[in-house]
Amino acid sequence: MRALILFPIIHNPADLGSLGKAAESLRNEDQTLQYLDAVEHFWSMIVTVIDGMNLNFQQLKLYQDSLPVCNAIDRIVSEVSTSGSKNYALLETLQKKGATLMGTESLDLLLQEKSLMTNLLQSADRSQESAEKAQALLNQRDSFIGQRINESLADDEMAILFLGLMHNIKPHLSSDIVVIEPLGKPISVGA
Repeated sequence: MRALILFPIIHNPADLGSLGKAAESLRNEDQTLQYLDAVEHFWSMIVTVIDGMNLNFQQLKLYQDSLPVCNAIDRIVSEVSTSGSKNYALLETLQKKGATLMGTESLDLLLQEKSLMTNLLQSADRSQESAEKAQALLNQRDSFIGQRINESLADDEMAILFLGLMHNIKPHLSSDIVVIEPLGKPISVGA
C-alpha cells in the first residue's frame, strides 16, 4: 500500500515569485493584510497537524506544487524559503528531519503557466478563452504530478503533497494510493 497525505495550500507572495507582486496589486491594503494573516494562520495550522502525525521522516517523500523535476530542487527550496515562503521553510524543516524532497512538476508546463498568468495579470483579458487555456494547462500539470507520484512513490512508502486549492490530483493517482486529507476535503473552487 502507498499513502499520500494531501495538504491543499494557500500560496503566499513569496511562493509566487514575480507573479506575487502582480497578484498583490489586485488587492487593496486591507485585503492584503487579511490575506497575509490568513496565510500565516494556515501554515501554522499545517505545521501543528504534521507535528501531531507521528511520521517516520526518514521514510517520507515530499512533493510540492510548482517544484520542477530538476537537479536544483534543494537550491530552489532554499532560495524561496529565504524569500519568506512559509511553505518552503516547512519543506526545509522536514528535510532536516530526514524527509526526501522530490521534484514534482514539469518545468515546461510551469513556464507555460507563468507566461499565461503574466499576460493575464498585465492585461484586461478575462475572456472565456483565457480561462479555458488556464484550466487546460492546470489539468496538464495535474496529470504530470499524478504520473510523477505514481512512478516515484514505491510500495509501502508514504508522502506528503502540498498542492494549491485549484488543483484536482485524485483522478490522476493510481488506485492503490491511499489519499489522506488531514484538513478535510477542500470546497471545490467554482462549485
